[in-house]
Amino acid sequence: MNRTLPALLAIAVLLSACGKTDNATPAASAPVAANVADMAAKAQVKAAAASLPQADASTPTSSYVDITSGHQLMYSYLALSGLPPDYAAVAQRISREYAGSNDAFRKQEVLDALKPQIDAKVNEAKAKRYLRYQINGQGALSPYAMDKAAFPAKFADAGTYYYMYDNGDYKLAFTNGDGYSLLKVDQDAARKIEAARSGYKDFAIVVYAYAQETDMASNQVKAQIVKVAIKLNGEEIPVSQAR
Repeated sequence: MNRTLPALLAIAVLLSACGKTDNATPAASAPVAANVADMAAKAQVKAAAASLPQADASTPTSSYVDITSGHQLMYSYLALSGLPPDYAAVAQRISREYAGSNDAFRKQEVLDALKPQIDAKVNEAKAKRYLRYQINGQGALSPYAMDKAAFPAKFADAGTYYYMYDNGDYKLAFTNGDGYSLLKVDQDAARKIEAARSGYKDFAIVVYAYAQETDMASNQVKAQIVKVAIKLNGEEIPVSQAR
């Protein structure tokens, strides 16, 4: 009996150890599975973005249209959607006379006069898909990261979009924003930008983008970022590298 007891205890210890190993394996695999799923989702997003019409990186800066009004995003949206414009809805946005009139005949007269103008704006937006948009740099750039020699940026994070106050129904979002989470400039420029950022002074992130498609569920113009600059004291400092 005395010899048997130690042997039984040894077997029990071995069985107990095996049980711990089996229980630990599923717990360890859960984060791995989540990471794989996340990577697959990101790969799918990148593949979808790559299938869209692509910008010509050699397009001169002079060909980019400054976006200063939500009406421009509206016309761009209509141009890319391929759907006929809802003239009454557009007129409601762009014409105070149309929006403020209760006279059905007068509204129709104004609408008839606006239709050719609306068509012209939509056709212009269809031909001019290179856009230039300025974003307030404060809050969009994080403190300069010495270990990365770059500014962490969040202006183009997934789910981020921009709109203008004169027409907030239409928005601008970016399809390749994940490639612009770190912005590099030369060391001298970095010092000036960091001084402005930390001193709460005005500066802007200038995004040069190419309108690719629309998201009809959210009234978004989806655009590919072509290049980025940081505007400080009226001067655009080109971002030498982004990732």
